Amino acid sequence: MLNGFRKIWVFFDQGRGGALATPARNDGQGEFLENRFPEFEGKVTHVNIADISKEGAYDDAVKGVDAIIHSASPVVFSWEDPSEVVGPAVAGATGILKSAHKFGTKVKRVVLTSSSVAVHNCDYDGEQKEERSWDETEWNDTGLNAPLTKTSSPWLVYNAAKVRAEKASWDFVEAAKPPFDLVTILPSFNFGPYIHNVGKSLGSTPGMFLSTLPAGDTSGKLVGDWVDVRDSAKLHVLALESPTLGGERLLSTNGLFAWQDLYDVLNAAGYDAP
Repeated sequence: MLNGFRKIWVFFDQGRGGALATPARNDGQGEFLENRFPEFEGKVTHVNIADISKEGAYDDAVKGVDAIIHSASPVVFSWEDPSEVVGPAVAGATGILKSAHKFGTKVKRVVLTSSSVAVHNCDYDGEQKEERSWDETEWNDTGLNAPLTKTSSPWLVYNAAKVRAEKASWDFVEAAKPPFDLVTILPSFNFGPYIHNVGKSLGSTPGMFLSTLPAGDTSGKLVGDWVDVRDSAKLHVLALESPTLGGERLLSTNGLFAWQDLYDVLNAAGYDAP
């Protein structure tokens, strides 16, 4: 069994994760995460990793680590050049694998957070190309192969960043044959409570929702699939603990939604939504 890890690093956008450890871009974020879970005082630590795309950024962090969850990836829809999004996504994902291969002598498994967009083909506007079923054996060929320019759709660039980072990770594992195995989690839109330090931006999915509130999108058109962020978290833990999941891609969703579904919840709670 893979459970009973003594030390796990969780690399994600807000910080670095020791007996559970978390990475952080600065001390303020790291300290917030340590203090967020007082019941685990002394068991959660952090270290600063300012730039996940830097060569060897994780080299020291992976030493003595038993398992890794890597969820750090830029979710940006405004940029000067697509390389600002795709480059760090790919370099961050493959960088953690390279560091684990070189210096993570105890690492048994790496769990990488990808996205459901890494599976299904979307056109340049993010619309699904055809009515059909998609499964974990397939790849978003548009995101993998489409040329990216400064005028590319932000949605296409996001698709490309997610699918290229995951594909590069599997390619590395296949070529390098490290002593650990890889599991990827492919969630749809994550909704749910926050545990990290909320700054000027709420982040990707909630940020997209809040951006629709002023004018409202009452068309009732399906936006896509959604998953409860707590279910995503449980799936990451399961991916660490289950020995049979090595080498798997795990899709996760709770169902379909339109923005109106969320407006209805807000209105029922007394908020003034469309």
